[in-house]
Amino acid sequence: MGLLFKVFVSVVLSFLNVLSFPIFGFYAGEDNYKVKDEDVKLNFAAISDIHMTDEFARVQVLKCGLWDMDHAADELDALVLAGDLTDHGLKEEYENLEKAFLPYSPAKEILMAVGNHDTWTDDDDRYEPAKENFVEYSEKITGRELSECYYTTEINGYTFIVMASEGTSTSAYISETQLQWLREEMDKASEKGLPIFVISHWPVAETHGLPESWGDDEPETLDGSFGDQNYEVEAILKDYENVFLISGHIHNGFVNERQENLYGYVSVESDGTFHSINLPSFMYMGIRGRVMNGCGYSIEVYEDEVLVRARSFTSGIWYTDYDVSIPIA
Repeated sequence: MGLLFKVFVSVVLSFLNVLSFPIFGFYAGEDNYKVKDEDVKLNFAAISDIHMTDEFARVQVLKCGLWDMDHAADELDALVLAGDLTDHGLKEEYENLEKAFLPYSPAKEILMAVGNHDTWTDDDDRYEPAKENFVEYSEKITGRELSECYYTTEINGYTFIVMASEGTSTSAYISETQLQWLREEMDKASEKGLPIFVISHWPVAETHGLPESWGDDEPETLDGSFGDQNYEVEAILKDYENVFLISGHIHNGFVNERQENLYGYVSVESDGTFHSINLPSFMYMGIRGRVMNGCGYSIEVYEDEVLVRARSFTSGIWYTDYDVSIPIA
């Protein structure tokens, strides 16, 4: 009964998401997926927590979102997948993820990041089998050959630094080698004088309502974050200007500043030079904020601002109340 109920719920959610009810947001017709301004320098979508399994319905939910991106009036430069691509890091789950992508070209470039669920194979909590699966399917889906799960790439001149846990715990484990690599990559990226995009499944501690929004009855300060290396990662990122950390993991819904007192967090935080963007779960509805699955952000970079636009990719709706414009320092 448990499995049948999960399948039933997933099918219902898939059905609801393909219905474009204006009551849920702003639907502007078939060609509504357009950038705000033709002077855009970089245009990419970001989603997280797909949690692919062997369930048919989950493939269909992802396909709905990929179809929306594929049919955007302005082709996306990139699609970012910020971790928990799968539920257990298994080959059959990655195969379903690959299957969802096959009919579509959602963006010129696809970037995949590792989440904690992607490290949970059946192989005695060993990290290496999970790493091998991620590296294999990253190449199959994105065409990018990797030797590690963390890597750097450049799109339209902008640097994307993709971080990864190197352990199997719920919190991230960032090795000294990766910390040194992060510092070096940030140094190189900062020389361009352009915004830097850091992709991590895990957000920084005490952001986006953490640790309370992690959901534990008696949360500790580092719950839901980078874990033991949190403050080292945070110190590196905050040493530079115009850094945008894009994360998932918490399964929060969209929340804006007007709702901050109600929910205790906002989805997009900024201190002027360091900006943290936390993505909702694409596959599951959260328990706070706007609680629809199939959502993420469409991010547009201009000469003097980064525009963060909330969107339901499965129903083709803009949630304009949650849009944020961040000036470039």
